[in-house]
Amino acid sequence: MIMACIEKIYSVSALVGKGKCNAKCSFCAGEYLRPEAKEDELYHKNLEAAIKLSARYGGWSLSLTSSGEATCDPDALTRALKTYDKCAKEGAYFPNVNLFTNGILLGNEDYCNTYLDKWRSLGLNNVAISIHDVDEDKQAEVYGVKSYPPLEKIVENVESHGLGVRATLLLRRGGVDDYKKYKEAVETLIEKGIKNITSWPIGNPDNTRNKFTPSRRGLVGIRAWLKLNAKICHGHVWGGGVYDYKGSIVRYTNYVTKHNPRKDFVRQLVVFQDGTVAYSWIRDGALCMR
Repeated sequence: MIMACIEKIYSVSALVGKGKCNAKCSFCAGEYLRPEAKEDELYHKNLEAAIKLSARYGGWSLSLTSSGEATCDPDALTRALKTYDKCAKEGAYFPNVNLFTNGILLGNEDYCNTYLDKWRSLGLNNVAISIHDVDEDKQAEVYGVKSYPPLEKIVENVESHGLGVRATLLLRRGGVDDYKKYKEAVETLIEKGIKNITSWPIGNPDNTRNKFTPSRRGLVGIRAWLKLNAKICHGHVWGGGVYDYKGSIVRYTNYVTKHNPRKDFVRQLVVFQDGTVAYSWIRDGALCMR
């Protein structure tokens, strides 16, 4: 087998906390990781190493997520950001530091007042809200909760603390699964004040399809709609790209990218709670450090 030398490591994704969650999704992508959701003594050492390695190879983004809901363990999130802040002060700075969240707790002003300024001071600059449906009642139904905060309130709370708001528009069979629903969802999010939108289809952790993945025809229609109605800004080497839609950023990509040792790039280093660092969400054949 011919191996390639790594030329670029685009980003780092770090799981934080113990996998606690305030939602009950029927298709949780992180559930399989929860048995190992504990902070190993190697975690922060390896998180620091991953950040510095990615920065050395041209990385531009750190994403903080969880096998549950990251905001349910704010202390763990703070510790991870302190590790990043240390790295940034030593030169390993990323222009994009993103918190991926279901957004439920961010509808609470007291919660936001308690944590968001602290997290911003440690380098957080964007909050990415996972959107299954732009209708809050349907959003609550998908998350298995009684109610979901108005998106406008979440935007107001987050932006009042000097942070940007992004949407992660999750493409799901029965939800946003064709170009008409996609167009409606994108335009509604823009109306609600979210003008940076990333979208990808729900699937299995190994990037295979499951019963929640939209039909291939539906996904082709979404990509065709973007091509016809938005201006491409740049493509991703792993697939998809970033578009300008009426002055808003709309990104289409795939959920995960399996590591390919023949390629000269790594989409992301993933830091798991047990301290393992892998070249992708699929560890098998992709281990980086332990």
